[in-house]
Amino acid sequence: MAASMNMGALLAGSAIVTTWITPAAIIIAATFVGWVVERLAVHWIKDLSRRMAGRRESRIARTVRGHITLWGFLLGVGLAFENLTTLAARTRPGQSGPSPLIFSAANLEWAHKGLLAIFVVSLTLMLMQVVVAVIVASAQTTARPVVSLVTNVSRLAVLLIGFLLILSVFGINLTPLLATLGVAGLAASLALQATLTDLVSGMILLASRQIAIGDYVKLNTGEEGYVSDITWRTTTIRQLSNNLIIVPNSKVTSTSVTNFHAVSQTTSVSVDVSVSYGADLEQVERVTLEVAQDVMRTVQSGVPDYAPSVRFNTLGDYSIHFSVTMQAQEVTGQYLIKHEFIKRLRARYREEGIAVPYPTQLVRLTEVGATGGAGDAAQASANSSEASSR
Repeated sequence: MAASMNMGALLAGSAIVTTWITPAAIIIAATFVGWVVERLAVHWIKDLSRRMAGRRESRIARTVRGHITLWGFLLGVGLAFENLTTLAARTRPGQSGPSPLIFSAANLEWAHKGLLAIFVVSLTLMLMQVVVAVIVASAQTTARPVVSLVTNVSRLAVLLIGFLLILSVFGINLTPLLATLGVAGLAASLALQATLTDLVSGMILLASRQIAIGDYVKLNTGEEGYVSDITWRTTTIRQLSNNLIIVPNSKVTSTSVTNFHAVSQTTSVSVDVSVSYGADLEQVERVTLEVAQDVMRTVQSGVPDYAPSVRFNTLGDYSIHFSVTMQAQEVTGQYLIKHEFIKRLRARYREEGIAVPYPTQLVRLTEVGATGGAGDAAQASANSSEASSR
């Protein structure tokens, strides 16, 4: 009697091990294998990133964390459910074991579909992060900031592919759905024509590469500043006062825009100057060039190896006009260069005795009368001289 009881206890313990402990062990083992594979993948990606770009941390390595371990867990759950389904099919009536109602072949198929759908969702989310990380890495190699339009469209494309894969997992026919989406897309395109125009214009801006993030631009309406972002609808321009100008993409592509960074970030700085007719022009040119060269060497925004130039261009009513050309490292540096140049040039002209004349006007007064004669002419001449001196 005791022997039969011991045998029954052993059989019951064996049934428990076979029924529940084995599937649990499968889940734990598969999760552990996924964790090990994830650690190896992260280490390999980090090492590849260091060798290729010299970075200590890789964005792509951060994107795979957690996903591969989850895939191992999902694989373990699927294998465990399949094991329990097999045991349920072998269990005879009256024997202890997994319930045939829960662990049936039909439920096994739905469990596999559900686990596969979770896997597709995880894979989609990981690929979205990987695509963005690749875009950011490529932008860093070209010293170009990331545009929101590129990342958003990339995320949307990956998300759409993942959604279609999930539908195919559950056996949903995509042909009627695609036809419905086509009709709905046509109606949406008619209702959102302006928005779609801005979206296409933003893509044209990126494809043409005529305007990029960080470029200093000036619109034909007068606004100017740095391009801070290009979204699916608008282009954001940050002014020097830190105010943001939000312009629809269609307006940017259909209007005249001056890009100061299209060829080079350096820009010419021109300052108009006038001297009196009595000044020695050779001396004026020499002194002005010395001041301009000193500004180029000492002012932070100047280009030290640039050779300034002086060009006389106009014989004015009361002075001789000329322009001084210098160069700034960046378009916003022209303001400091002009500021320092004008201060130093005025001080140097005072030292050298070079006069910058005030506006003057010669007025001749003539008095006509019956008794007019030499005295009247002399008076007119005196009045003319007095007016000239004033």
